[in-house]
Amino acid sequence: MKKLLATAVAIGLAGMTGSAFAITDNEANASIPFSFSNPGARALGMGGAFLGLADDASAAYTNPAGLTQLVSPEVSAEFRSVSTNTRWMDGGTVQYNGFDSSGLNYSSQDDRTNSLPSFSFVYPGERLSFAIYRFELVNYDSKFFSAGALYTTGDGSGAGGVVFPYQANTNLEVDAYGAAFGFKVNDRISLGFGLNYYLLDISTTTDRLNPNDLTSAFGREADLNGDGSFGFTLGARMVFTDWLSGGLSYRHAPSLDYDAVRSSRNDPNEGVTLNTDLNVPDVLGVGISIRPSDSWVINLDVNRVYYSQVTDDLESVYGSDPVTELAPLKLSDGTEVRLGAEYTFATTHPFSIRAGVWRDPAHELVYRGTVPNFDPATQLPAVDAATFSAGRSSSQTHYAIGAGVAFSQFQIDLGADFSDTSDTYSVSGVFRF
Repeated sequence: MKKLLATAVAIGLAGMTGSAFAITDNEANASIPFSFSNPGARALGMGGAFLGLADDASAAYTNPAGLTQLVSPEVSAEFRSVSTNTRWMDGGTVQYNGFDSSGLNYSSQDDRTNSLPSFSFVYPGERLSFAIYRFELVNYDSKFFSAGALYTTGDGSGAGGVVFPYQANTNLEVDAYGAAFGFKVNDRISLGFGLNYYLLDISTTTDRLNPNDLTSAFGREADLNGDGSFGFTLGARMVFTDWLSGGLSYRHAPSLDYDAVRSSRNDPNEGVTLNTDLNVPDVLGVGISIRPSDSWVINLDVNRVYYSQVTDDLESVYGSDPVTELAPLKLSDGTEVRLGAEYTFATTHPFSIRAGVWRDPAHELVYRGTVPNFDPATQLPAVDAATFSAGRSSSQTHYAIGAGVAFSQFQIDLGADFSDTSDTYSVSGVFRF
């Protein structure tokens, strides 16, 4: 049988963007990807590199120190369409001595969400600027069926069993509501602070099915009753010369409570309820912005994402041993590197084109190592090893493009980001008054 995976809320701040899971091992969440993206189509078109520039209303979330650059009140809003490639184990055979998964089959599908992920309002002062904002860290919906799998120990003993087929339905959303301040220390240095309230909305169910009768479920696991908690953002921006600036950002994100519920086939109202957490990883980012001419801007961001926090203190509604059975599901911290550029044509209404590239470190949950202490009676490590073999264990390269046009009081931007695992399209607007 299984334990319960808690889900990922990828997300944090500035480069953190993100989100993450606090975790057990519900099959429905085995393929949920993390997603880190700064708000706004302008930043998206430059590969998300924006920490050192941070010169519009989206800085309220990205790097609040950048708010001191604004000279008039601004409102920004964004629409995004995100297609995520979900991959899962779907049939076949696996051998557990030495863990040979070459006989397993995998399926995938593209799951799309459309939403209004960000909004911000900034009121600048001479030295102190204030902003309020909302940013959607995670919005993920998926529904799929797995045929399960067969397994053997491969030692000639004939021991083996079945990884149950299952029907998974995942619905996960994490929003951050915040207030931010930017303070201008002098003409060269600005500091920023943001207080964020993260809210988890989660409704995930996994029905484990009878291999001989797929209309009959042995039991259900559910992640429900998401809660909220506070985090904070620290930011800084430094102007080194007329053509070079830098930015720093640290986002501390909270653990978000939810209930992991196991119910039985005979009585779905009775079972095990575990109050657990979805740990959102912290993110530390540093960026530079170079302006070699009035037309060009080149940005480089490096973000350290503390993915390991996602799998700290793993829990299970089945009481699995976190040392021998859950340890292979640990995530490692990762580093994002983002590079982007913008070229602006000095026309009556300035028109900009943008492009970027960035490296997204591997952060899908993948079972690593051999199956420890295989026990035909419980079969727990065997089930986890097969279920969590579908994740991508290599980093992904993203390519981005964008464009925008500015009027006297209004700016509109378009952006797109492409990779093997996800495609994102964005349109955003900034109104100044």
